[in-house]
Amino acid sequence: MIANRSALAHVFLTTNRRAVFSLGLALFVLALSLGALAQQATITSFDPPGSLQTEPLSINSAGAVTGFYEDATASHGFLRAPDGSFTSFDAPGGTGTTPMSINSAGSIAGYYLESQMFHGFLRDPEGNFTTFDPPGSTSTMAASLNSAGTIAGYYTVADHSFHGFVRYPDGTITSFVPAGATFTRATSINSAGVITGSYQDSAQLYHGFVRATNGAITTFLAESGENCLPASINSTGEITGQSGPLNDPRGFLRAADGTITLFTPVAPSAGVVPTGLNDAGMIGGFYVALSAGGHGFIRRPNGTFTTFGLPDVQFIIPLSINAGGAVTGYYQASVYTTSHGFLLSP
Repeated sequence: MIANRSALAHVFLTTNRRAVFSLGLALFVLALSLGALAQQATITSFDPPGSLQTEPLSINSAGAVTGFYEDATASHGFLRAPDGSFTSFDAPGGTGTTPMSINSAGSIAGYYLESQMFHGFLRDPEGNFTTFDPPGSTSTMAASLNSAGTIAGYYTVADHSFHGFVRYPDGTITSFVPAGATFTRATSINSAGVITGSYQDSAQLYHGFVRATNGAITTFLAESGENCLPASINSTGEITGQSGPLNDPRGFLRAADGTITLFTPVAPSAGVVPTGLNDAGMIGGFYVALSAGGHGFIRRPNGTFTTFGLPDVQFIIPLSINAGGAVTGYYQASVYTTSHGFLLSP
């Protein structure tokens, strides 16, 4: 599944692939000391019933987790409630469902596969589905959902180009492309409706962008001449993501005023991938050690780090952090083993 180089590109690629995921029903708790993060934190491992592999992708402020799992026939969405109970779901007509984001109300956005095409969906807290595609879309990937019910994502058209989109609660969809872009991918939307993501230019360099609520787009690089792949934006307008070569990136934090801070939890390392940023300014993500293996990290607003892992586990990949600092993602004992979900509770 995930080796050193593929781990670095995992967040960028995850919305473009259908992987196999998780091993049986396993619920157990492992205590793990995380230093200054808290006096004691716990990591809870989980898999939905019937899972062969599991990948949690998003956690909301209440601690509800969504993602997908693979069984013997297809991939399915799941919702893990704060009490640990599971609800499995599939988009109507879908042969594979990928929930990407859950908001504070419990609504979930993502995409599903039907007849070789991806389509966007919104699942409300009662389990009702609304499916959608931007006009002219040949495949739709919904990536992020805010508390107001506005969705950001991207889609392809007949010429195979990629465009960003925003879908408003009334169902209106607006598409956008930064000037000079040959590929546009919106990855995160904040509570105000400001969107971040990346685009590729004609020289195949990835740039970051910020789209304001009035549609104005600001583009940026964290480092001159280096790839820039934003992953998450918070309510204050801070953005985190990765900068540099795709197989050896650094983390960055872009303040609302555009100031860039580069960071590496452990130096030297073989790459850093921030994946989530909460409203308190805490960043979650992973880094790859020179000795191999993926390790989780949390970066606090003051710039200090806590790193974490699990005994006898080679890869731990945090993918989302909520307002309280709880983190979800998946882990693998080795590159050859199956993946399981985890929840770190501070």
